[in-house]
Amino acid sequence: MESYKKFGSFTMAYSIKADPHFSQFVHGAGSIAYQDVHGVRIFVGDPFCRAEDATPLVEAFIAETRRQRLSLVGMQCSMETARLFNGFGCDATHMGVETLILSDWSMKGKNVGRRIRKAFKSGLTISEARWDSDTTLAQQAEKISDSWRSTRKAKKALGLLLREPTFKDTPDERTFFAWLDHELVGYVTFEAMYENNQRIGWYANINRRDDSRNIAIFDAIVATALASFRIEPGFQSLSLGIAPLAGMHNTHGFSNRVVELITDTSFKFGNDGYNYKGIFQSKKGYWPKSFEQNPNQVEVKDTYCITSGIMPVNPVAKAFMGVGILPDGLMQTALFATKITAMGMWREFMDNSRFSPAPLWRALTT
Repeated sequence: MESYKKFGSFTMAYSIKADPHFSQFVHGAGSIAYQDVHGVRIFVGDPFCRAEDATPLVEAFIAETRRQRLSLVGMQCSMETARLFNGFGCDATHMGVETLILSDWSMKGKNVGRRIRKAFKSGLTISEARWDSDTTLAQQAEKISDSWRSTRKAKKALGLLLREPTFKDTPDERTFFAWLDHELVGYVTFEAMYENNQRIGWYANINRRDDSRNIAIFDAIVATALASFRIEPGFQSLSLGIAPLAGMHNTHGFSNRVVELITDTSFKFGNDGYNYKGIFQSKKGYWPKSFEQNPNQVEVKDTYCITSGIMPVNPVAKAFMGVGILPDGLMQTALFATKITAMGMWREFMDNSRFSPAPLWRALTT
């Protein structure tokens, strides 16, 4: 974990260093975390190295991937990493936006502020605790987690991009719990982000809650955790993670047009398969109305998907199978994508059309 403490300034740093399923490609004074899934080499986030060591590391990583005859897909990468890989012939397509709450953030004037105040008025209480502080805590949390999973559009755990709860105390993690009427209703585990051996922030990675309560459990936890984190020496930001496929800004000149078409279509019409728009709107509730007038409240970062080749549809599909967004098998994926897109297009048509099928149906069935 030494390189994590030096170079783990991005949100996925802790997860990919702590996850035993990730391998480490080491070259010179740096490393890149990756997994080989369905014949695709997938890496997440940025290289663990100094800026001056990044170019030879990326060059060696690409060369080794080609020697292994594997396709290459990178996810949730920064613009700096996108430019590095583009220098060796790869494309970088916009993958989504990450919202980071900065030290001057306040609820005033934010849509999320109303939700947070309402949650506290409902009697919600938030407390930070260790997992071993209560012998029943893990059991209660696991019940919340199982119930939460059953309500998700994507039933599979999103491996690679989101870490599953362990219900154990580990270094560089802190967990805040939400209680209502003395009952556990949610929790968020935050992972530390580092730079030059100094902790600079936290990432809200593991988020579980009882949605039947219809109150802003996650947002109330974030507000409470932020109040604790922001007084720590060196604090810079609390990351809410990415809103996948949101905020397309492929103006840098090296996106892959095929991947761009797929991601744009998925965001616009694929909400029945994955809650792209809902996640984006939830995180957008933290944004100020004017970034220019409130420059130290929120930072929004673009993230990128790295691919190689003109038509990387197959490796990208397999990568999303590995993540858990798409079902295993190319045929199953094609059928799933076609069904979800058709449903989304029909809903979009109905929402923007004066046509109503009800009179036609009544006429046909009379």
